[in-house]
Amino acid sequence: MSALLIAETIRSVVAASVPLVFAGIGETFTERAGIVNLSLDGTILLSAMAGFAAAFLSGSVTLGFVAAAVVGALIALIVATSTIALRQDQVAVGFVLTLLCSDLSSFLGLPFVRKPGPSVPHMPVPGLVDIPIIGHILFDHDLLV
Repeated sequence: MSALLIAETIRSVVAASVPLVFAGIGETFTERAGIVNLSLDGTILLSAMAGFAAAFLSGSVTLGFVAAAVVGALIALIVATSTIALRQDQVAVGFVLTLLCSDLSSFLGLPFVRKPGPSVPHMPVPGLVDIPIIGHILFDHDLLV
């Protein structure tokens, strides 16, 4: 494999891993609070669907981010209410919410399949993007990465 192909592959991996890093950080905070939140997969799917739908319908990427954050917070509120206030089993609540959110995102997201939505602006870091090899891998991404 050529060096350019390897660099592009690593760059893609860095960009694709950002949502998982965000979810891992959120789960770390949840674990520190004493709650096991097993509904992260479903939360990611439903939040992403809601964010894309809001961004697609409004044309605003910012509104899409807000919608995704609100949906994620509502799911976290369901987890907190059911496990703390109602004293339900954390594993059962997480498992049920994962299934519910993933199926709900599949159902509600059907109208948006194969539709191009607004994109996040590309923002390379000036100066750092010019570093050989790692500059392109680490500093030539969009605003979220």
